Amino acid sequence: MPRDHRLADRRRVHLRDLADEPFADFPARSPGRTQSDNAFAAADLTRRVAFEAMDAALILDLVGNGLAVALLPAGVVPEPAELSTVPVVDGPQRTEYLMWNDFNPTPAATAFLAELDDAAPE
Repeated sequence: MPRDHRLADRRRVHLRDLADEPFADFPARSPGRTQSDNAFAAADLTRRVAFEAMDAALILDLVGNGLAVALLPAGVVPEPAELSTVPVVDGPQRTEYLMWNDFNPTPAATAFLAELDDAAPE
């Protein structure tokens, strides 16, 4: 949310605190949007998505210009930014899956898999 938003100084918020806000989000029925829609539905809340974009940077620009709030991972928000990140207690849980093929992986895929191996618990 923008730094001057009424909830920006909170330590945490709930979905009900955000339900009346205009949102910037990914397009309807896209994987990035479905988890947020499902979280609001499970909480028996509705929200208004005022802006749809395929790019997180554009969503952040909309938020930074005070036009909306968004549900994005805190790691997506660059530091320093004209934005505030506030944890959403009952927010959507994002699940990410990784897939790769052992045949002829790219150098980037090889390096990424090596990082995963190094970070994995013994």
